[in-house]
This record gives sequence, structure tokens and C-alpha cells, in this order.
Amino acid sequence: MPKLTESMGSFTLEEPLVFEVENAKLVGPAAVGFDRDGSIISEIISGNLKSLSRLPARTLVLKQLPDFTTPQIDVACSLVNPTSMGYFTWMGNLTRLEGIEYYQAQTGIKPELIINSHPTRWQRESLRLLGYEPQDCIQWNGSRIKVNRLVVPSYRRVQQLISPSGCHWLRQRLVSNLPVKGSEKGDFSSRIYIVRTKKTGRTITNEEEVLSILTQLGFVSYTLEELSFADQVRLFSQAEMVVAAHGAGLANIMFAENLKVIELFGSYGTAAYFVLSKMLGFDYSCLVSDPQGKNQVSERYTDMTVDIAKLKMLLAEMLSSDRQPLVKSIDEPEIDEQQLVDS
Repeated sequence: MPKLTESMGSFTLEEPLVFEVENAKLVGPAAVGFDRDGSIISEIISGNLKSLSRLPARTLVLKQLPDFTTPQIDVACSLVNPTSMGYFTWMGNLTRLEGIEYYQAQTGIKPELIINSHPTRWQRESLRLLGYEPQDCIQWNGSRIKVNRLVVPSYRRVQQLISPSGCHWLRQRLVSNLPVKGSEKGDFSSRIYIVRTKKTGRTITNEEEVLSILTQLGFVSYTLEELSFADQVRLFSQAEMVVAAHGAGLANIMFAENLKVIELFGSYGTAAYFVLSKMLGFDYSCLVSDPQGKNQVSERYTDMTVDIAKLKMLLAEMLSSDRQPLVKSIDEPEIDEQQLVDS
């Protein structure tokens, strides 16, 4: 398993583009796209050609069936793919809507969005905040749809690196579209600690000790599941420092402008938020904590006990100056990049 520093290097992001495929067909649970000649539109899956070798048999069978009863729509863009239900990957998926915005500016046509059949609350709220109401979306039927003009914006991602310009675009759109009335939760602290519930897993066994230290420094704890998506954008858009266990909620750091991040690891993790922090120019630190048995959510995950002395040292270093080196690490974790970020 590579270490965080082994995720550093040079990445090349292709110039974003958006194109139109006439007489296209979406097929199967993952809404795989095929053009009129029956060739796969690889960009509609995930931008990763390796995923083409893992197409489910049902998709290939459905593709061969007659089209007599297949529904047909005029102009649409699909946001459905094998990983679109994860929070981190969904945020990356939303950066593709910049291409739809460009397409609409050039053509005057606003494509309908094809989304998951059972969208989560945060998926619905994020789309609404970007200007897509329920009537602008079609929930995927899991079978087949013909699209006269399928609009395909490119994926803004290479491995775990999401396009910086895509993140900036997404932040600007979301923040500028926040309701004027403000948060129902009142004002948010600029120093935030993210609480993970037992339901989400990877909880901190000595969290009371952690909170005792953090509250003395002006930190306030938040449970993201209790916040609307708009409030999560508000919370992170004004944050100056965040402390959190590794988890998909850290994808919200892309809504911040100038942030310090301390990420807490147990026995599980990926380099996703290290890479995202580095890409956005944020100061980043991490602390590996002792794993404490299997978590009830999954045998693969463990809860963790944070070393309070090491946490104090990291906090002192991060808060002592307006500018710190980008990466600080105590007991740098090994990261399994094959594990899913959103599990």
C-alpha cells in the first residue's frame, strides 16, 4: 500500500470538452451509452477505460433486445455511472455540469438530466442549488432509453484528482446560489470538527477527550447528516480549519477558500482528501490513530483512539502561523488506493 507522499507527482488533466451524440442509447443499471453504430461511449461511464471490461452481462443482453417499447427523449445528459451514489464521486460528477452550462449557452437548449432512480437528499438538494429542479430530471429506469441528442460533458478527474478549475466553478456556483435567508442552524464556527456517527462507522472512541481539547480552541462539532446540503456548503465555505476522521464528508473542503485540514486515520483510508487539499492549495496534516476493533458498519473498518498528545502538537503547529508547509504528518498512514472513498 503506497503512502500519502507516493500520491504526489505530476498529473495531466485534458482540456474539458462537451459533445453531442445523435441517436444514442442508454442501457442497463449503469446507463452505459452506445452510439448509433453500437459502439460504447466510454466518456459516459466514468472516463476510465478500464471500467469497460467490467460491463454486467445484463447490459449486453438488454442492448440486443428490440427497440419497440424503448422510451425516447429528445436532449439529455446522463449523470448515472457505477459510482454515482458516493458523496465524493457525486461532487466530482457535478463539475461536469460546467459543460452543460456551456452547451446551453451555445445552443439555447437546457438538456434534461438523467439521474439515479432513487436520488439521495443531498443529490436532490445539490442539483436544485445548481438550477435543476425535479422537473428538469429523469430518474433512470435501469433498463433502456433512446436519446435523440445525448450531451456528454467530459469527466473532470484523473484517478483521485478532481480538476481544480472544476472545483472552483462548482464552489462559485453553489455559494452564489445559496438562499439569502441563511442557515436554519444560525451562524457557523470557522473552526469545525466533523462528528461521525456509529451508523457511518470509523468513530473515535475517546471523542470526549478530543472535543475537550478542540472546544478550548474555539472548535464547534457538527454532524453533517443533520445539515442540509446548503448548510454544508455554508459551513465549509467560511471555514478556516477542519478536523475530521477520514470519510466522504471531507469532500466538502472543495467549498472552502483558504483552509487548514487535519485528517484522522484509523486502519482505513485513501489519499483522496490529501490530494484534494494539495490541489486546492490548503495546509494539510494527518494523524494515524490506534485502531480499536471492528466497527459495526463493516468488518473492514475499525473505530479509532486518537493520541491526544500528538493531536495537541499538530493543532499547535497548524494554528501557530498563517502559513504552514502543505503537508504535516504524524505516523504517516499507508493508503489503499483500491478501496472506495465513499464506503
